[in-house]
Amino acid sequence: MDIATICQHFNKSRNTVDKAVAKLVRHYPDKGWKYKNPETKRITIKAEGVEKLSTYFRKEKHEISAVETELRMEIEKLNALLEERNTQIANLEVLYAEKLKLELEKNTQTFLLEQKSKEEEIAQKDSQISEQSEKISEQSDQISEQSEQISTLESENQKLKEQQDLTDQMKNELEAKLADYRKQEEEYNKKGFFYRLTHKFTLS
Repeated sequence: MDIATICQHFNKSRNTVDKAVAKLVRHYPDKGWKYKNPETKRITIKAEGVEKLSTYFRKEKHEISAVETELRMEIEKLNALLEERNTQIANLEVLYAEKLKLELEKNTQTFLLEQKSKEEEIAQKDSQISEQSEKISEQSDQISEQSEQISTLESENQKLKEQQDLTDQMKNELEAKLADYRKQEEEYNKKGFFYRLTHKFTLS
């Protein structure tokens, strides 16, 4: 079987096959599996040598399967991290909404009480108004802090979305690689069957 036929049979590039043949000759220098066919003038590999190449490429296929398994594990880890981050964001949003609701109710009640107060009561409760002013000041500070927290949460949320987009992209790339590996495996199995059938007839 000449080099071009081997490339087609195993669905490998010429460079890959040349490297494999060079390794074959280096490991088995006395076998004489590589020779130049006087009829076709092409470099030809004997059946025993082709069988060794088949073993070599099967080993390469096994290494691809190991890479596929590792990629699947990485996808599962990324999914677990995303799920944990989403849970944390959801909890923070619930806590913030409850706290904001309580503050709004408190401010509303204070405002209604002030509206119901009479002019005579206002004069008698200057000290109370002063205390309320301090509370309002504290509440303003809290609202300001909450605004900063909101900005921080929005920034973190944006980062998480970017990370999720990047993860989705990585996931799509990994899934594409998995599909490519499966396609290579199917083509290899089909060509392996064709090779075994051809080899059987050659030996006969």
